[in-house]
Amino acid sequence: MGQLISFIEKGKDIYGSYGGLAKEIGVPQSHISMWKSGAKTCTAPDRAALAMAIGEDPAAAALEAVIEGINLESPQGKRATHALHVALERISRSGQML
Repeated sequence: MGQLISFIEKGKDIYGSYGGLAKEIGVPQSHISMWKSGAKTCTAPDRAALAMAIGEDPAAAALEAVIEGINLESPQGKRATHALHVALERISRSGQML
């Protein structure tokens, strides 16, 4: 959730307001507020759009959103989380946006 909040705040600074950010990424302003409060999940596509709007890597942002939504209590969730963290690390090491 930390990445999401920092992206939202950076977007607000770039676009002048939460409304400006929402317009840029094509969502209602209420989504921004609900994402910040945790009342609504920011989907991987929305996280990627947010990342693109602020000059961050959309693939890495989408992976972070997916990782946040995995059930860590299940063995499958633990394996999936590990695999996605490896992928995210590779993206980060490459230093390139996908």
